Amino acid sequence: MKRLGPIMIEEILAETTVFHKHDTTIREMMMHTDPTNDASPVIKRRFKPMDNPKHILEVLQGILVIKEGVIGNNVTTGPLQYQFWRGCLEGTALSKFNEYGLAVGTETAAHLLVVEQRLVTFFSPQKVLTNQTRYIRYQMQKPKGVNTRQYVGAVHTLNQTLEKLPPNFNQAQKVPDTDIMDILTSKAPKAHKELMTDHGFDPQTATIEEFVEISERAETKEALGIHKNRNFESDDDDSSGDERHTRKQTKKHKSKPANPYNQKFKYYCKEHGPNNTHEGKACKVLNARKEKPEYRKRDSPEGKYKDYHSKYKKKNQELNVLQRETKREKAKWTKAYNKLKSEAASRTSDDVSEGEVSKSKETQRRTFTPKEHQHDDYSNSSSDSSSSSSSSSDSNSE
Repeated sequence: MKRLGPIMIEEILAETTVFHKHDTTIREMMMHTDPTNDASPVIKRRFKPMDNPKHILEVLQGILVIKEGVIGNNVTTGPLQYQFWRGCLEGTALSKFNEYGLAVGTETAAHLLVVEQRLVTFFSPQKVLTNQTRYIRYQMQKPKGVNTRQYVGAVHTLNQTLEKLPPNFNQAQKVPDTDIMDILTSKAPKAHKELMTDHGFDPQTATIEEFVEISERAETKEALGIHKNRNFESDDDDSSGDERHTRKQTKKHKSKPANPYNQKFKYYCKEHGPNNTHEGKACKVLNARKEKPEYRKRDSPEGKYKDYHSKYKKKNQELNVLQRETKREKAKWTKAYNKLKSEAASRTSDDVSEGEVSKSKETQRRTFTPKEHQHDDYSNSSSDSSSSSSSSSDSNSE
């Protein structure tokens, strides 16, 4: 399973988890206020057994709850402490605890500390100490909505978790206090840095309490809305009022009418809007409309229509009927026209054929020659007779 990255400052400042009363996985731990006195008051604490946590913070918080239960119930011997731990673990965590317990050997308090460290190492991501230290030095920022005192306390809590991480599990893994002061100062808001500069604040020689005090002053100024760059009027009375630059008032144009929307009216009517004469209850138009529902029918010739669309609904219907009738009549006319056209064409073809037949008959019955052709026929006949006579004379002479 992939383990998540370093612990963030927002996770330290987050509120504790509230368990639902119907959750069957939640267990209850009984602890005495005085562990050595069984008659002391008992504190009940609800917790969820550690099984297979994804984040290193869940591992550290689960181990812290188990240790508080061991102290609160005055469990001092090694075997009883091992037994108490097994009652607070489940699944993967319980199997690994038993594995490391067998590997270490005898169940003693010293060996239990070794088992605890091995359990934390198993659930920690790779290079967890390096990533956590890098986050504190370069990526940590003050969350919005959190005051400086809460932020500084969360930073100290986060720094203390470093000694509970592998590989060494000691205080040498923590970030030094001087470095913590430099980190807090460098990541402070701009307004806080300006105030520190005004007071000559030195992170190398100052303490955490002085840093918190100056930051709280800056937060108070921000809450009161006091800004350093705000321009205040001077209290000197040397300058007279005539020397001050006053804004000249522009004269309103007389011909320009006043805007009616900028005026204030006493009453409001749904029909006439804002006015100074009457309100909606006293409006004569509205009251008359209530008494006479047919009030608006007199204004329009077609009072039966309720709105714009219904007014022209009937006209649209009549227009559609008219269009359909026009199309029908047009189809009839086209059909009749085509019929007449075809009859005329057939009639003309019959006339042409009859004319040709009659012309051929007339040419056959005609036996006379027209006058224009008689002269040609006579000349031809005379030439033929002359030629015959000449031929006969030639024969006689022989």
